Amino acid sequence: MITFYHSRGCPRCAAIREGLETLCLAHRVVGVGGGEAAEGLPDGIRPPVLLDGREVVRGHRAIRDRLDSLEAIKAEWDKYQSDACYCDEDDEEG
Repeated sequence: MITFYHSRGCPRCAAIREGLETLCLAHRVVGVGGGEAAEGLPDGIRPPVLLDGREVVRGHRAIRDRLDSLEAIKAEWDKYQSDACYCDEDDEEG
């Protein structure tokens, strides 16, 4: 599962949260602020941080790039996850 750690009140983080919701991927959002430690956030790393499995993605731009990559993977997955059968009408065989 993806975990997104963000600073509370960060407007660019709100856009990342919205992107995660739009992708409909399983994720968890953790707000960090006031010097408190966040469970699961690697020591010495400050938000914004996206943990995707064992991969740590840091910074707004890198996280947006990662979401763009996940969106492309999801689109390809969705493309072939259908009950429909597509046949070439011009195919003379058969």
